[in-house]
Amino acid sequence: MNKLIHIISIVFAVVIMPLQAQSLKYTTRPIVQEVKTLQTIVDGDFMKLPVIDISGNQTLEISFDYLAEEQPWLSYSLVHCDAEWNRDYLDEMDYADGFLPVRIEDVEPSFNTFIPYYHYSLKFPNENVGLRASGNYAVLIHPEDNEGDILAIAAFSVSDQLAFVKGEVSGNTDIDFRQSHQQLSLDFTWGQSRLPYLDPVGDVKLMVSQNRREETKRQIKVPTRLESGHVIYEHNKDLIFEAGNNYRRFEFTDVRYATLGVDQVRHIAPYYYAMLKRDVPRHDAGYLFDRDQDGRYLVHALHVDEEIVEAEYFKARFFLKAPFSFDQKGVYLDGDFTYGQRSEDFRMNYDEAENIFWKDVILKQGAYNYQYVVDGSNSIVEGNYYETDNEYDVYIYYHPNGARYDRLLGVAQIYADQ
Repeated sequence: MNKLIHIISIVFAVVIMPLQAQSLKYTTRPIVQEVKTLQTIVDGDFMKLPVIDISGNQTLEISFDYLAEEQPWLSYSLVHCDAEWNRDYLDEMDYADGFLPVRIEDVEPSFNTFIPYYHYSLKFPNENVGLRASGNYAVLIHPEDNEGDILAIAAFSVSDQLAFVKGEVSGNTDIDFRQSHQQLSLDFTWGQSRLPYLDPVGDVKLMVSQNRREETKRQIKVPTRLESGHVIYEHNKDLIFEAGNNYRRFEFTDVRYATLGVDQVRHIAPYYYAMLKRDVPRHDAGYLFDRDQDGRYLVHALHVDEEIVEAEYFKARFFLKAPFSFDQKGVYLDGDFTYGQRSEDFRMNYDEAENIFWKDVILKQGAYNYQYVVDGSNSIVEGNYYETDNEYDVYIYYHPNGARYDRLLGVAQIYADQ
């Protein structure tokens, strides 16, 4: 009897473990402190979304640094995800053509830097792994000898290129007129010869986000009207967003001089410190145009030959002069370099003597965008201005009855340019 119970327990554990794994959202982020500057870039353009065509006409590069004096041998595995970035039920053979895991062979040591690191890079498509299905993918980085020890996750998508979206962004919304919100209208079409039975109401998941921020993501379920070959989404409350504000910017590209947004540069071994200029809230300051990169960052260093391995790691010290009451809900840094994480790594400290928030963050030389978030909203510190030139990203997923996974039919980037 005891033996039977033991067998049942083992079977139950085997069944329940994959279900527990389903609850993990696979978003791009380092898991351990040693992994830095994790990026997914398409065709060398850091402004593009991490999406490639299933036909293989584009190249996606995943790169990161591992801070260490000795090189760790790393490999990657690959999982397929649904539209919400949870692992789905596809078998590996259904979405990957090749043998996994795969060792990462493209590795370079840093050269002449105070902080030693190794730069890793891998590309899709590649000769080791082919991608059979469209949809969302997560690359799991782990030690070569321990597949279960995940060091970082890099998320990207593969598109069928069978659906297309046009859109407009307006400061004239259904709740206010040129004040603090922006509203999208979308026109979605698809290849009817390839998808003759597509039901745009029951089969489609339309996912929209502002500047790739998880807090702004929503699924648009009901179109306003259906016409022959296309669907219209307009006057939809779920397509109204707080307008926010342009991202703040700073650059640390020269270890000898203070550049854009930097007040002074110090060297306190082993790090350079970029002491940023003191920020203040902008919620009532009025809108001031600035050409930002919608939260992205770009690695860049002057006076070196190969910046991916010669750029220094430094500590950026952020300052925000704001009321202490903000600390009750937490003041967090936001930008692509935070990977959307609201962790202690990016929560501002409060200095009572100076009456100011501050935070040190280890970054690689380059140009950065950032904002301050309180209670999940950037508007408390940054304000809401309808003129803000936000980016809206639209993903169109297709999951008819009986299908085993969410296909990605198409993706669009729509910009507010008031």
